[in-house]
Amino acid sequence: MTTPGRPRQWQWVAHPPWRQPTDTARPPQPRYRSGPAWGSTTPRYPATPRWGLPLVAIPRRLETEPAPARALLASAAPGILTSAYVWLIGTAIAHGLRYLALAVYANRVAPWWIDAVTTALVWVTGGVSLVVAVCAAVTATAWLVRTRRRVFEPGTDPRSRLDLWLGSLVVVVNFFRLPVYLEELRRASPRAPSRSALRRWWAAWAINVVAVAVAFWRSTGDGPQAAADTVLFTAIAALAAAWAVHQTRSVMRSFDDPSPRFTRRLIAAGIVDRR
Repeated sequence: MTTPGRPRQWQWVAHPPWRQPTDTARPPQPRYRSGPAWGSTTPRYPATPRWGLPLVAIPRRLETEPAPARALLASAAPGILTSAYVWLIGTAIAHGLRYLALAVYANRVAPWWIDAVTTALVWVTGGVSLVVAVCAAVTATAWLVRTRRRVFEPGTDPRSRLDLWLGSLVVVVNFFRLPVYLEELRRASPRAPSRSALRRWWAAWAINVVAVAVAFWRSTGDGPQAAADTVLFTAIAALAAAWAVHQTRSVMRSFDDPSPRFTRRLIAAGIVDRR
């Protein structure tokens, strides 16, 4: 540290510890100007000025990896199940209208447009319902596989993916294997439905299976009465399927929502002085 010519002014000079500071040249006094700094013209540059810009590398934007197909299916399960529920209700209404038309015009010829509209509604809603049911089953199975993997982390799921997919999608086998998978998940997960909720879900699917079997059995009969009964039993089966889908959506929501044990807290409002 040296003392310049003017009193009460200090100048800090960096120097090595083994050498005394040396005299340095004083910086020039600032010059003051009056009037516009650039005169009457705007300065122009042949290129973009680069003074003051740090020499840093601009990081390249990292590309996000696309989510795997299984994760996309599992994420789409709630929305597809909700769509399936709405469509099955519409299918039941369409078959109900068809049965009403058959009952009203049982002894006389129905107008052609009523017969055409109700027949088209039955075929369209019934065909689309099969596609919706398959999509709902596939996405719900993907959700089950992902949820079990997440619950059993950092360990591994005791059941393989192939076992879960086959046990959930193979007809008749899934009727007995799915309750086992969900019960295992309920015991391992801190967020899980009650055992009575799983029983309601299983009862809904059992009623749905019985309704579908009765509708299929009645469809093998001959005559107009068998055709009318088939339409009625199909409407009932669609309602039972909608109820089963609703119960499935409720079970999935119970596994995803926070546990009720962590929704309430006791917060100290203050300390009471009883002296």
